[in-house]
Amino acid sequence: MMKNPLYLCGLLSVLSVFLFLGCNSESESQKEGPTQPLEQLDPGSATLYPAQREAKARDFEVTLLNEETFTLSDYEGQVVLLNIWATWCAPCREETPDLQELYEKYKDDGFIVLGVSIDEQGESVVRPFIEKYEVSYPIVIDDGTIMDKYGPTMGIPTTYIINKKGNLQYFAVGALTNKELEPRIKTLLSE
Repeated sequence: MMKNPLYLCGLLSVLSVFLFLGCNSESESQKEGPTQPLEQLDPGSATLYPAQREAKARDFEVTLLNEETFTLSDYEGQVVLLNIWATWCAPCREETPDLQELYEKYKDDGFIVLGVSIDEQGESVVRPFIEKYEVSYPIVIDDGTIMDKYGPTMGIPTTYIINKKGNLQYFAVGALTNKELEPRIKTLLSE
C-alpha cells in the first residue's frame, strides 16, 4: 500500500538531516535523540528541522553568476540561508519572492541568502529567472561543488540555515514562507 507522498518526503527529510549531522562529529556533548521539527508558524510552509547538535557547515568556494567569488567561511559572523533550487521547480518559484523580501529587509543586519541553482541549462535559464523575480541576492549555478557537500537532496527547494558561528542551525525540504522564516532569522541575527 502506497503512503502519502508528502509523508514520505517528510520522512526522507528527517533521514537526510540524520545523515548530514551523523557525518560530522564536531561536538558529542549535545544530547542525542530523534530530530523533532520546530513548531510550525505557517501551515503553508515547509517544516524546519533544527540541527541535532553543533556541527560546522561544510565550507566551499564558488564563482557567482556575477563573477565574484563566494567562500562560505568568509560569512562567519552572519546568518546564511543556503537555498538549493531550480527554475523548473514550482515551489522554488513560489518561495523566491519571500527569500528576496527577507534578504532586502535584513541584508544590512548580517543576513545573506545564497541561491544555488542546479539547472543543467545554466545561465540561459537562470538569468531570465533572476530578472523576472528581481533577485538581488547572490546566485551560483552549481558545478557540483555545493551538491558534493550538501547533497544529494531529497527534493527541491532544499534550504540550510547557518548561524553566526558557522554552524548548521536549520534544514528544510520544500518551499518556506516569510511567516515561517522571519522570526527564526530575527532570533539568529540577535544572538
